[in-house]
Amino acid sequence: MGCALPAFNLFILLLYLLSQPWGGKAAAQSPEALSWATGLPLGQQFFGAPSPHASAEVFHLTLASNVIVPSIGTSRLRDLVPESERPRIEQLLVKTTLFDGKVATEGEIAHSQTGATWLTPSMMGNTRTDASVRMFRLGLTGSEGSLRYGFTFRHAGQGFLLTPDRASREVWGEWKTGWVTFRKAVGQTWNNVEGDSTRSRLEETYGRVGLLLNMPSWPELSLTYARNSVNSTLDPIGVTPQRSSHHTIEGAVLIHRPSWDLRLASSYILASDLLRGDLESNIRAQTFSAVLRPIDMLMITPAFTYRQEFRPWSGARIENPVASLAVSYKRDHRLLFSTVGNYGSARSSDGFIHNETLRWRGIVDWAIYRSAEWTTKVAFEAGYNRSSNRAFRSNDTEDISGLVRFGILAR
Repeated sequence: MGCALPAFNLFILLLYLLSQPWGGKAAAQSPEALSWATGLPLGQQFFGAPSPHASAEVFHLTLASNVIVPSIGTSRLRDLVPESERPRIEQLLVKTTLFDGKVATEGEIAHSQTGATWLTPSMMGNTRTDASVRMFRLGLTGSEGSLRYGFTFRHAGQGFLLTPDRASREVWGEWKTGWVTFRKAVGQTWNNVEGDSTRSRLEETYGRVGLLLNMPSWPELSLTYARNSVNSTLDPIGVTPQRSSHHTIEGAVLIHRPSWDLRLASSYILASDLLRGDLESNIRAQTFSAVLRPIDMLMITPAFTYRQEFRPWSGARIENPVASLAVSYKRDHRLLFSTVGNYGSARSSDGFIHNETLRWRGIVDWAIYRSAEWTTKVAFEAGYNRSSNRAFRSNDTEDISGLVRFGILAR
């Protein structure tokens, strides 16, 4: 094992260097969109979604073309549009497997169009498309014995429907023996993919390394370390440049049971502002999340995170508790009920920050009639949002909305 790990690190470094562009400069997304700031614990993101193994075939090619209507969440029901005006995505997907399934590749090109205008190019004979509404991605996954490796690249224009104005690339490797898994990844992300000179571009470079221990009948243990740096480029006049670095370490325990799952995680982050004399902030976060399945038809998902940030250079301490609860009940294909709510607050010891947010949404979907030809459905949706800034009362907002849908769907 002493020789295997250095060779593994060298292999990941080689793949990363090969993935660098020739004659180009890398860039990255905004800090609030960083992968470790999405709300999921670091270890859960790192180990939670490994790429699937390739199928065992000498060579296999799959080509698919689809038009999909994605479900786009909105906190305000009044912002919803009729079904006929919902945006659509045209998608072309290619998958291949090589070398008896040891290597799998995947490529996708997608184009998003808004509302009923998605038929206009083919109806009018106009094949011109705007590059800003396109997305393309490439992926490769390989395996050799206990070693797995992969490469991903994604680029989406500013007008694309899902995760717009963002590009990323990552090289990762995984080495597994028995109940021990070692995983390492390096990558880059960036926004302002079209190089608009009137907007700043934030470039991020990151590296992660993690160890997972998963013994049968024992809780799953993970330890993850990540380091990332964020730099702004293309800074227009009047926009403050950014340059910072973060070191994150997280330990987590995950317990699986037939009727429930429980995860406890604790993380420590050291953040440095490199443009302000390396000013440092210490951040500690504890996360509790669970999935409860008391009966087959009911799922309850509570979560709680307590985040505390201390800024030694100012003496300020910021506390940020967040709690959420989601409940889903599906009796059969005729009745579905789901609701989700969350509460969060941020308060600083110096009184300059004191924010509170409360969001709730509930849905009841009832198929009142079903036949061999069609299904008649009625759905009720309600939502409530409140945002208050107790430090500056003028920024308080509140919104209550409701929606009734009635539809006849062909089977």
